[in-house]
Amino acid sequence: MPRKPAHEQFDTLSALQDRAFELFGRYGYEGVSIGDIAKAAKLSKGALYWHFAGKEELFLECLRRLHAIFTEHVIEPMRGQSDAVLAIVAMFRGLEKLLRDPRLENGVAGYWLVPSTPETMRLVAEQRAFEVASQAAIRDVMAEGARQGSFDLGEDLEDMSKAIIALLEASILPLRHQEPDEVHRMISVLARTLFRAYARPEALKKLAPLLQKDSAKS
Repeated sequence: MPRKPAHEQFDTLSALQDRAFELFGRYGYEGVSIGDIAKAAKLSKGALYWHFAGKEELFLECLRRLHAIFTEHVIEPMRGQSDAVLAIVAMFRGLEKLLRDPRLENGVAGYWLVPSTPETMRLVAEQRAFEVASQAAIRDVMAEGARQGSFDLGEDLEDMSKAIIALLEASILPLRHQEPDEVHRMISVLARTLFRAYARPEALKKLAPLLQKDSAKS
């Protein structure tokens, strides 16, 4: 069988990735078969195996795609701020943008439906590594905020960074179905709660006008 032209190979790969990303996001690893993906992409199983060794490899590719979208909206904007208060605000604003990303409109809950079996240990490890890296990014920002005199976390730094990641992941699932203004209000409440618990008075003064600007936009 002759090899397809490069542009046709790219189109086939793109179709596979897009359909697999949607199906895994809705039904999870065990809820989707190679046949389901090939059918959704209007391709043969042989075409799928031309690009991927199997379902595990394809799921891993899709999981990394989700991680990249999360990093694009939430982690990178936060890292781009030298001021810790602005960095945390950027993180919450990024969550709002993430929830409106059209790439996630069909759902992503399935990426948390991965059983811990010998077959899926690589997938579980990939998710864990992503969470650890994201938590470290948040911890670094909060630690810098303490050095800048904006936050006083005491011994809660590590636990708070873990809690924030868990909260952000949990928010992706239910808030995705809410209206933008409702999502904004709820995320603003989360941000204010964090700042009221750990921010010093000077940081709260800096936060107030930022929240007022957001309120005016919504």
